[in-house]
Formats: sequence, structure tokens, C-alpha cells
Amino acid sequence: MVTSSSTNRSSGPGGKAARTRRLLQCCTLDVIAETGEFTGEVVADRAGVSIGTFYSHFATKDHAIEACLAVCFEEYEKQTKQVESIEHLLDAGLEATLAAIVATITRLNGEYRGLLRLARARIQASHLLREQSRTEERRAFAATLRLIQLGQAAGRIRAGEPEVLTATVRTVLDGLDTWTIRAHPEVASREIPELLTRYLSPSAS
Repeated sequence: MVTSSSTNRSSGPGGKAARTRRLLQCCTLDVIAETGEFTGEVVADRAGVSIGTFYSHFATKDHAIEACLAVCFEEYEKQTKQVESIEHLLDAGLEATLAAIVATITRLNGEYRGLLRLARARIQASHLLREQSRTEERRAFAATLRLIQLGQAAGRIRAGEPEVLTATVRTVLDGLDTWTIRAHPEVASREIPELLTRYLSPSAS
């Protein structure tokens, strides 16, 4: 399950409608984590509301997936921001920072695997999900680009066109959600951080 309690996750600020929407997001995430799929009926029953209430918040299944992905992407941003930073790079060094980034993304991929798989199955047919995915890709690219630019300024990352370095790193990171990584966890825990370290190290210039 994504978290231990849907009720606790729904207790944020806002009026009744906002709390109900949050509860439905959380219940949808829980159902997807358990089964890999969901229906409005199952989620509404889990949340203790009517099916009409579900569809008053999410006009279509894609809108419900979009809302769940918003929670997912918010968690990615929050957790990766803690390790994908110049402060972490200066304190821990390049390889430890890259290892922490890879570990964080791998863990989150595991927590949200069912949702990500469901979204990928729908993305070609859904303009809504394609646009959301592109927005998240741009955000992730910008965060990595900032780390590389600041790392270059501090002498911790090699010289080179920052956008090219970023594109290479993001290509590797985006490939972490594959069965090969799950089947061979040492690839994420050791091989990829070492590979990226050799690629970005100032000694590689």
C-alpha cells in the first residue's frame, strides 16, 4: 500500500469537498496498489461515499489517474529535492549524492508501481495524461539541470554542455522503472551510481 492510512492522508486543510476529493485520491491509490486497477464503484465503496460522489470529483477514469499522479509526482519532487541538491553534493560527494538520488527514485517507483504502470497503459490515448507526464518530465529535467550547473560552478561536476549532461543523466534515471532493475537490484544500488559518477566526475573531463 502507498501509505498506511487513507483516513490520515485525507485530513489536510480545506473544506468538505476538498477533504472528500483527497480521500478519494487516497482510496484510489490504495486500490491500485493492491490490485493494479480500480473502478469508481470499488473506490467509492472503499471511501464510504456514493458512486455519484466519485464521478462528481473525477469526470473520467483518466481524471482520477491524473489526480493520483499529482500525489505521486508531488512525493517525487519532495523526496528527490532532499538529495538532488548542491548542499547534498558538497556535503556527501558526487557518488553518494547520485546513489541517494537513484535509491530515492527506485524506492518511489516501487511504491507507485501499479499507478505508473496503469498510467503508461493509458498515456497514448489520453491527452490529459500526456500533458501531465510532459510537465513532470520538464520539472525533473530542470531540477537535475540545476544540480549539474551548480555542481560545475563548484568544481564537483565535469565541464560540458549542462543540458547534454542532464539529458544523459535523466535518460538513465528514467530507465530505473524496469523489470531488469527489479530483477537485479544491485544495478540500482551499485552499478548505475558508479556509472553516473564516472560520467560526471571532474576527472572525466
